[in-house]
Amino acid sequence: MVHMIFFIIISFSILCINKKHSFWIYSFVGLFLFCALRYNYGPDYMNYFEIFYLIKEGLPAWGQSDWLFKQLVLLMPNFYILVAILSLFYVISIYILISANLQVKDYWFALLMLLINPYLFLVHQSSIRQTISICIIILAIKYAINRNILKYVLLIILASGFHASAIIMLPVYLVLTDKKLKIRDILIAVGVIFALLFTPMFNMIINRALEYMPSHYYIYYDMGLQNSLRSTLISSVFFFFVLFNINKLDGHEIVYGKLSLISTIISLLAIKASMITRIGMYFDIFLIITIPHIFNNIEKKLHRILVFILLMTIYLLRYYSFYSLPICSKAFGTYRTILGL
Repeated sequence: MVHMIFFIIISFSILCINKKHSFWIYSFVGLFLFCALRYNYGPDYMNYFEIFYLIKEGLPAWGQSDWLFKQLVLLMPNFYILVAILSLFYVISIYILISANLQVKDYWFALLMLLINPYLFLVHQSSIRQTISICIIILAIKYAINRNILKYVLLIILASGFHASAIIMLPVYLVLTDKKLKIRDILIAVGVIFALLFTPMFNMIINRALEYMPSHYYIYYDMGLQNSLRSTLISSVFFFFVLFNINKLDGHEIVYGKLSLISTIISLLAIKASMITRIGMYFDIFLIITIPHIFNNIEKKLHRILVFILLMTIYLLRYYSFYSLPICSKAFGTYRTILGL
């Protein structure tokens, strides 16, 4: 059922039915209904359900240290209304990101990137606190592009009130310019990646960073979980795809390209510690903008087709692999709604 819903959502945004009427609106309506009506969907749904009522009762609960999340919970009359409001905020944020940066003809592509990558949309439905932060960061990037550092900083601080890890986005402002990468920049980036992968530098940086993060992040790191070599090789395809094409972008497209490049770099580094992908979530969402931008700059139609087939093959294999995992299949395989309560 979930796969059929995704197919219908994407179908409403394809160009051939949007030439005279704006049927793409129904894609976002569908996204909202999917998010707002879900019940016990995702591995953390019931955990957040319990957290909500523990906070309401004034009892210790996971995430209550994120003070804005706690205040939001205290304002809500029940958990289902909280989910509905946050779903609306999520869909509006995605709509703003897509509509402000892509033409209508590319909406289907962005939605395809969002839905076919299970580590975006599906995971967003589970990680409620961090998803709120991601939505705020989407809005903050607009001010980074306009070089309004005050509003950018204020929004990042606001985002960190829902999930402390969002504070990592503060120094990112320095690289969010529309300047193209020079050969020197590319060589330095590749050199740093190799150093992080093949020297103790990565562990040294992570240990120092963890001193400023909540204690449970060190527990995650100490577990020693790492991405597989296969996953890292797949991530390298996206890294080189973005790296070799980023200078074909112009203006604000380059800003999103840099965010996407950071996303792919973090995916590579996850072979050292998979917990870093939680930081990568703040950057991954911008791939739904960058990939269509890059495709629009590939001049030869045959090249576009071949690259599209390659990327879709990778995404479909990831999609299949995701649902093949027992824990993911159980958590996301069956869609339930609050209407059945």
